[in-house]
Amino acid sequence: MAVDAFTLVAQIVNFLILLFLLRAFLFRPVQRVMAERERRIADEHAAAERARADAEDAKEALRSEREELARTRRERLAELEREVERVRGERLDDVREETEAARDAWRADLARAQRDAADELRRRAPVVLAEALRRGWRELADEDLEARAVDTFARRLAGLDRPTLDALGAAAARGPVVVATAFEASRERRDALRAALTDVLGDGVDPAFERDASLVAGVALRVGDLRVGWSVDDHVADLARAWADASTDEAADDDDTAPAPRGAPPAGEA
Repeated sequence: MAVDAFTLVAQIVNFLILLFLLRAFLFRPVQRVMAERERRIADEHAAAERARADAEDAKEALRSEREELARTRRERLAELEREVERVRGERLDDVREETEAARDAWRADLARAQRDAADELRRRAPVVLAEALRRGWRELADEDLEARAVDTFARRLAGLDRPTLDALGAAAARGPVVVATAFEASRERRDALRAALTDVLGDGVDPAFERDASLVAGVALRVGDLRVGWSVDDHVADLARAWADASTDEAADDDDTAPAPRGAPPAGEA
């Protein structure tokens, strides 16, 4: 088959014109659209990368914030535990001090109560003892015992020291002489007492006699403002006074040797 040169050239020219037209009106717009799409995709990818990076940064920041909150919480809990322990220690110290103070106060109250009881016992004991002795002697005393007591008193008058005898003599010159007995003295006993007083005080003494049941057994001589007695009542009174004096001395010794209160410095120290 013969090839027509004109036709071939025309075909080639047509092809080139078509290629030009396609390139000018189709390929370039398509390329621009594709380039625009690639750019947009690239921008979107970059935006997504930035968003992912921001999300990672936010996640890291949140993690750091959580760790900081956890650390702060642990520190505050530790501080709270230390504060609670400090307050607990202070409260225990306060309770211990209050307990010690209450115990010291209780001991002081107990010691004071014991001293008061001992003082009351010292004060009451002589009275009780004296009353018991008087009651016992009152049951035992009779006229025979009274007679022996009168005879003994008459002998004791003669044994008085000279200052006492002189004082009795001077008092007898100023005032009455009274002889008291626990029981009614018989005539013989009165005569014996009158004779004993005459020997002691001199002639002219005229004693008056009276009965004093409080003597229990024995005799009491009153000359003016002086008194000389020998009776159960006198002996019991002497015993009660001696007991009271001894108790007073013992109480003073107890106060001197009492231990110092808890926390107080020993005597003699500042």
